[in-house]
Amino acid sequence: MKNDFLKPLFIALFFTGCSTTDLPELAPGDLPTQWQAAAASTAREWPDQNWWTEFDNEELSSYLEQVKSNNFDLAINDRNLTSAQILLRDAGFDLLPNPVVSISTQPSYSEVRVDGETQRGSSGSDLVLGVAASYTNILSKPAIYDEELADYDYRVAQAADVSLNTFSTAASVYFQLLLTRDRIEFTEQNVENAQTIYEIAQARVDSGVAVPIEALQQQISLEQQRISLQNLRQDEISLRGSLALLSGQSMQGFNLDGTTLDAIAIPDIQPGLPSELLSRRPDLVLAEADLRSARANVDVVKTSFLPQISLTASGSTSSSSLSALVANPDSVIALSSSIAQVLLDNGQRGRNIDLATLTLENSLSRYRAAVINAFNEIEIILGNVAFLAAQSEVAIRNLDAAEESFRIAELRYQEGVVDFETVLNTQNVLFQTRSSYLDSKLAQLNVAVALYQALGGGWEVAERSAI
Repeated sequence: MKNDFLKPLFIALFFTGCSTTDLPELAPGDLPTQWQAAAASTAREWPDQNWWTEFDNEELSSYLEQVKSNNFDLAINDRNLTSAQILLRDAGFDLLPNPVVSISTQPSYSEVRVDGETQRGSSGSDLVLGVAASYTNILSKPAIYDEELADYDYRVAQAADVSLNTFSTAASVYFQLLLTRDRIEFTEQNVENAQTIYEIAQARVDSGVAVPIEALQQQISLEQQRISLQNLRQDEISLRGSLALLSGQSMQGFNLDGTTLDAIAIPDIQPGLPSELLSRRPDLVLAEADLRSARANVDVVKTSFLPQISLTASGSTSSSSLSALVANPDSVIALSSSIAQVLLDNGQRGRNIDLATLTLENSLSRYRAAVINAFNEIEIILGNVAFLAAQSEVAIRNLDAAEESFRIAELRYQEGVVDFETVLNTQNVLFQTRSSYLDSKLAQLNVAVALYQALGGGWEVAERSAI
C-alpha cells in the first residue's frame, strides 16, 4: 500500500529530471576578451553605485541623494520589487503540497414520539478536526517555478535599469542647468561687449568719422544678444522645474546654487573585465532572464507529453468534546494517487513544442543582439571619451585666443586703427567660441554619464536568498 502510493512520486521525479532543456549559450566571439579603446590602460575597476561622486561636486552628490530618497519612479520601483518578492515566495510555496486544516462541529438532533407526543432534543455536538494535503501537476511544477524565478530576476533587473536611467537623467539635467547658467553669464558679457561697441560706433557716427550703418548693424547685434539672454533665463527656469520634479519637490523654494560647468571635474573611468559586464548591466540581465523564461516554458510544454500525476491525503478525527478529541478521537485516514495521460490531441502538443522552441531561439537572438550592442556601445563611448578630451584642450586654447583677439580689435577700433567690420567679425568669433567651449565641456560630462550608464552604474546581480 505504501509503495503503491509513493510510486507516482518516483515516476514524477524521474520524468522531471529527464525533461530539463539546456540553456542556449552565446556564440564564440560574442564576448570580447578585452576593450580595444582601453587596451593601453592597466586600470580595471567597475564604477561604484554612487558613481556621481566621481564628478567631485558636493552639490551634485547631495542632489542625487535627494533623488534617491524622494524620486517618485524609484519609490514605485521599490514597491514593485516588494510585489515581485511576494509573487516569487508564492511560487516557492506552490512547489510544496497544499495543506488544509479545518475544525468544525456536527450537532446531533433527535425526535421521539411517546404516547402520541413528539419529544425533540439535541444530544450534543461532535467536534471534527480535518487535515488534507494535495499535490497536483507534479511534473510541471519545477519548470513553472523556473519560469517564475526568471520573471523575478527580470523584474529586479528592470528596476535597476529604471534607477540607472533616473540617476543618469538627473545628472545630465543638472549639467544642462549649469551650462545654461554659464551661457547666461557669457551672454551677459556678450550684451555688455555689444553695448560697448554700439556706444563706440554711435560716438564715431556722431563725430562724423563713421557712417550711420555701423551703429545700426551693431544695434541689431545688441538686440539679438538681449533676446538670447531672455530665452536662456526662461530655459533656466524650466530646467529647475525638471530637477525639482526628479527629486520629488515643488519648484517653489527649490534651487541649486551651482553656476558653472567649470566646477565639475571630468572623471577618469576605466571598465572592468568584459566578461563581467553580463552580470553588471541591467539590460543584459533582462535579456538573459527572458532567455531563461523561454527555456523554462519549453520544459513546461514538454510536460504535456507526460502523465498528469496527483497525490492526495486526508484525515479526520471526531469526538464529542475537545479533551476527548485529543485523548481518544475517532480517526479516518485516506490516501490516493492518480495518473492521467492524454493519448490523442491531433498533434497540438507537438505544435506547442515547436512554438515554444521558436520562442526560445528568438530569445537567444535578442540576448546575443543585446550583448553585442552593449560591447559595441562601450567601445564607441570609450573612443568618444578620448576624442572629446583632445577636443576640449583645443576649445580652451581657442577661447583664450578669441578673447584676446576681441580685446585687441575693440581697442584698435576705438583708436581708429581698424574698421568696424573687423570688430564685428572678432565679436562674432568670440560669441561662437564661447558657445563651442561650453558645448565641449558639456559633451565631456555627458559622455562620462553615458559611460557610467553603459557599464551598469555599479549595479551587480545580487545573490538570491533561498525562497
